[in-house]
Formats: sequence, structure tokens, C-alpha cells
Amino acid sequence: MSRVRINLSKRLYAAFLLANGFCDHISHRAFSDFLTQSAYSTPDAYVFSLDGMGITIGPKPNSTNVPLDTTIAIDTWRSPTVSDFNLMPEAPIARLTKEKVGLASMLTTFYPAEPLKPATTCNVSVVIMNVPVSWSFATTSEPYHPTSAFYLVTYALWIALSAAIATTLLVGLAIWFRRKRV
Repeated sequence: MSRVRINLSKRLYAAFLLANGFCDHISHRAFSDFLTQSAYSTPDAYVFSLDGMGITIGPKPNSTNVPLDTTIAIDTWRSPTVSDFNLMPEAPIARLTKEKVGLASMLTTFYPAEPLKPATTCNVSVVIMNVPVSWSFATTSEPYHPTSAFYLVTYALWIALSAAIATTLLVGLAIWFRRKRV
């Protein structure tokens, strides 16, 4: 494969590098927002003891008015296994993340693929360290009205790609017009 080498002035080369850096930054930021899904609501947490180990779950058991866009989070000490997750009424889970928090804690977060149903009691059951754990919470009766953050995160990939393409085209056109004038 042959390499094409373009002789650019120092200013055009700097402009090209800045545009490339901008596109990389936008893409990285959009992907990190997309992957963390910051448009979801973070539930209030509740700590209980399981075999002498503090386990944090959210939303709190028996809580009410939980937002329809909530995540379901389980924070365990020393990374015990979290398995057999079940949510009733059934809601598809778009993504599951596991991340280390602090020195020895593992946060497992379940992201529903769609908002939960309004005015519904949701039952969560999961197995932690081979012990079944279950709790319930009630969602708010208010209909779901997504904020701008929801749309930004939902379409982050397309926004980032559009910004990167537009910036690259603008810089490319500027370089092309500059070279045509010379």
C-alpha cells in the first residue's frame, strides 16, 4: 500500500492537527457519555448485611415514586458474584456494567432498555454469593418526559460522528481553497 504525502504549510498542518484533536475529543466524550448512559436516574441506595458483608442496593426496598428511567444498582464488597437477575414486570435490560468502586467494591448496574411502567410495583430478584436476594419498589405515576440529556446520550454517537465529519470537511475545504490560491 502506498502512502500519499501532502506537503502542507505549518499553519495548515496545525489546523489539521487541531481539527483532528477536536474530532477525537468529541468522539471520546460522546462514546463515554453513551457508554455510561448518564441520562438515567441514579436510585437511592440501601445497605443491608449479607453474611456479615454490607451490600448496597438501589432503588431502596419499598421506595415509592422511583423515576421511570432509573437504573438498578448492586454494590458488593470484595466482588462477590451477582447472577440470575430478574425484574418483574419484565423489562428488557439494554446493558449491564460492572465497575470497581474504591479499593474492594464492585458496582453492578442494570440499565433497562426502556422506561419502566408508571405506577407499577417492580420486584427485583438476584443471587449474591449463592444467596437469593429480592426487594420491590414502586415507580412514579407521572408519565416519562425525557430531558435533553436523554436525547444527547441516546444520539451521542450520531452527534459525535456528525461533528467529526463536519469539522473534517471544513478543515479539508479550508486546506483545499488555500492550496488552490497558491
